[in-house]
Amino acid sequence: MTLILDHVTKTYTDGPNRFNALDEVSLEVKSGEFIAIVGPSGSGKSTMLSIAGALLSPTSGNVLLAGENITGLSSKEITKRRLEKIGFVFQAAHLVPYLKVKDQLNIIQVLAKKRVKHGSDLLTHFGLQHRLNNYPNELSGGQRQRVAIARALMNDPQIILADEPTASLDSKRGQDVVKLLAGEIKDRNKAGIMVTHDERVLSYADRIVTIRDGKIVKD
Repeated sequence: MTLILDHVTKTYTDGPNRFNALDEVSLEVKSGEFIAIVGPSGSGKSTMLSIAGALLSPTSGNVLLAGENITGLSSKEITKRRLEKIGFVFQAAHLVPYLKVKDQLNIIQVLAKKRVKHGSDLLTHFGLQHRLNNYPNELSGGQRQRVAIARALMNDPQIILADEPTASLDSKRGQDVVKLLAGEIKDRNKAGIMVTHDERVLSYADRIVTIRDGKIVKD
C-alpha cells in the first residue's frame, strides 16, 4: 500500500475537556486508487486528510508512506517527505497572486531543492500552454484548479490529497476538475484521496469512505 493510517487517533484539549477529532481510524490506499472521504461537517475529514498529508501528527497510531513509518520522524524529515511524496489540491487553488502560471510550478522545485524540467509539459497536458505568462487573476476558476493539479504533480509525488477541490466551482467545472484529477491519479499510478461534500463527483471515486464523529462508519 502507498498510504496506510494505522489506528490513528487525534486528541484535542479544550481546558479540562478532551475530545477525539479522530478515533482509532485505519485506512489503506494503494497506487492507482482514488478514494472519496465524505461525512458531515466536524466529522474529522479534514483532520484525517491533514494527518495523511503529514501536516498534523497523530496523538497515537502510525502513518506509513510507501512503507515508511513517518510518525516518529523529526519535523525537518517530515517536511522533506511531504515535498517528495505528497501533492496537495485545496478548496481554492491557493496560487501565489504575483507569480505567473509557469512560475507557480517552478516554485515547487525551488522548495524541494531539485530541478524538475516538465513544468511546461504538465501545463500543456492540461491545456494551459497559452496561459504560461498569465497571473492567477487572469484565469477562470477551473483554470486555476488545473494549475493547482499540475503543481501538485510537479515533483511526481506518490500521493495526491484534495480538500474540497470543487468548493469554489460551478457544477460543470467542478465535475471537469475531479474527472481530470481522477484520470491523472489512474494514469500516473498515484494514490489519491479527496475530501468532498459534492455528491455530484462521487462517481469518479473507486471507493467512498464515510466518517462520522471521528470514526469510519462505512468503507
